[in-house]
Amino acid sequence: MKTPIVVSGAGPAGALLATYLGRQGHQVTVYESRPDLRAQDIDAGRSINLALATRGVVPLIDIGVVDRVDAITIPMRGRMVHAPEEPSPELQPYGSKPHEVIHSVSRSDLNAILLDAAEATGNVAINFDAEITAVDFEASRLGFSDGAEAEFGLIFGADGAGSPVRTAIADAQHCEWRTDWLDHDYKELTLPPGPDNQHAIEPHALHIWPRGEFMLIALANPGGDFTVTLFAPTATFESLDTAARVDAFFGEHFSDFVPLVPDLVEQFFVNPTGRLGTIRANGWSFEDRAVILGDAAHAIVPFHGQGMNAAMESARALDRHLQATPHDVAGAFGRFEAERKPSTEAIADMALDNYIEMRAGVVDDNYLARRALALELEQRHPSRISPRYNMVMFSTMPYAEAKQRAAAQAEIIASALADPSLDVDALVAALPPLPDLDPLADPDALSV
Repeated sequence: MKTPIVVSGAGPAGALLATYLGRQGHQVTVYESRPDLRAQDIDAGRSINLALATRGVVPLIDIGVVDRVDAITIPMRGRMVHAPEEPSPELQPYGSKPHEVIHSVSRSDLNAILLDAAEATGNVAINFDAEITAVDFEASRLGFSDGAEAEFGLIFGADGAGSPVRTAIADAQHCEWRTDWLDHDYKELTLPPGPDNQHAIEPHALHIWPRGEFMLIALANPGGDFTVTLFAPTATFESLDTAARVDAFFGEHFSDFVPLVPDLVEQFFVNPTGRLGTIRANGWSFEDRAVILGDAAHAIVPFHGQGMNAAMESARALDRHLQATPHDVAGAFGRFEAERKPSTEAIADMALDNYIEMRAGVVDDNYLARRALALELEQRHPSRISPRYNMVMFSTMPYAEAKQRAAAQAEIIASALADPSLDVDALVAALPPLPDLDPLADPDALSV
């Protein structure tokens, strides 16, 4: 690899990639535009709690930090659906197996562990408050927002949706990309702990208040509070411009939630409103000089809980390709994109689909019937069928394959529901067998 080796961005993907590179023995410099989150809180109001799933667990096992992460996660066994006009919420389990849970984790706490892991290699130096604004391939120089400059030989762009590294690759005519903005936004709130710092609602579930065009979700934190996010059309947020309107909106649509957050209106106006979009890029690399990964290459909306998991899976894949052909870095970059792009496109599509499912489908009778039959068929044919959600969340099957298999399964389930006389077992038996999990994807890696 050309030196100096630089990683732009110290979020989960950047910190993980730096750890992999450091473990290979490379000297790596990481530049991060924000302060060190281990020293100060920088995510309040715009973090969207993370759902850690199998694809994210596997790299944590790789680098030996899964036990530390286990201590800061809360397992969620299903969706706790707060349906309109229902007296009490109903738990919809994610799966039928004990390990089929996802883990609520604070973005900043997980990121801190990954930063520690990178530094622990002894080969990674992290520079905070260092915002890269220019990447000059001809001069091999980086420019920073404060006017400083630094040399680089190879740069890895794990620098988010607004990636300066991606911009530089595009300027070199090696990348085309676009952002597809969703006409829905989000706002984060905090549901405080109850008496004695106990969780005020069930902590071992992802709480969803589905309301058709919008929804509220809540994920538990170890301190007894919940990270809550309102997802709604942009026009809805624009209409909530006074305390009275915010109070009336939540009172009408989330009446059981309102008493749990005494300062709801104050939080609503203090915390920022975030945008939601999907980035689709072609040409992730430039020669053997630069490559992008994570949100810089494939940012997605958060409705399948896979943005961070996909980014960490990409970091692991990139490390694998670099180790396989250490003397052909450009080729490794090309093979990395060829492997990952079909899957990142697939999870982008599935995340958009899952928004409709979460905000409306979970209380739809047809959805519930399809889900019940899928789980029943999984019990009868565990080697042939698995619900799409489970393939995405609890396996390391390529996202593109999961999407393709899910489409075939959906056709069988729809046909069976339309015609009860159909031999559905024969149709399922004709499906190709499910692939094995990644050997490192130990279902017992995190406590459940």
